[in-house]
Amino acid sequence: MAHVFDPDTVHECALACIGKPKPAMFDAFAEAMESRYPERLDLDQPWIFSNAGGAMIQMKLYYASLSEYIMIWGTPIGSEGHSGRHAVGFWDTVIDGEMWYYGEGQFEKRVYQPADRVYVGANQARAMNFTDGVWAVEYARGPLPLSVPFGVADELVSTLDFSTAAQTLTVYASLVGHHWRQPDPNGGPASTLRRMLGTALATVGPALTSVVRPPEPDDRIPSDR
Repeated sequence: MAHVFDPDTVHECALACIGKPKPAMFDAFAEAMESRYPERLDLDQPWIFSNAGGAMIQMKLYYASLSEYIMIWGTPIGSEGHSGRHAVGFWDTVIDGEMWYYGEGQFEKRVYQPADRVYVGANQARAMNFTDGVWAVEYARGPLPLSVPFGVADELVSTLDFSTAAQTLTVYASLVGHHWRQPDPNGGPASTLRRMLGTALATVGPALTSVVRPPEPDDRIPSDR
């Protein structure tokens, strides 16, 4: 199967984030990727929570198909959890903060800092700790639909955050639709059927996301007076 993205190129684009404040670092990544892969990304998707593997983070997906995705994820306060054991390979570039990993049979933590790169291959898993917070660019390649249950399981059976589970699915559908409307990775035009399905998903997905999206965070303390 031909792929749209090269992991080394995604890593190079992630390095454009280093040293910039948030959210400017996220914009720097998007601009770098747009220069290398024009019109491939969808920059309009919202930030959403994820509790996959017990690690609470937020993520912004920029691209997704049935075999690849690109996102920025992170947390300002730290978390820890299980990476999951997938049929998918994951490349991560740390752009801010620090994360610790270890695998079975490893007795010292692996420490990753800005500009460091992490790879977790298919059928592998890691324990993860994000210390005081971390932000990273992630590129994944493989049969992504097989990982969808892992992506929403904690929201459905642990946190009961059905809004986040629904947003995860609607955002993914939107991005698959965006992908299907574009040329094949080898440059050939998308078929009429694929463009039609892509247009439908790219239209319905964002509409459903707006329906299931919760109100924006409000830290004001209510008063009965």
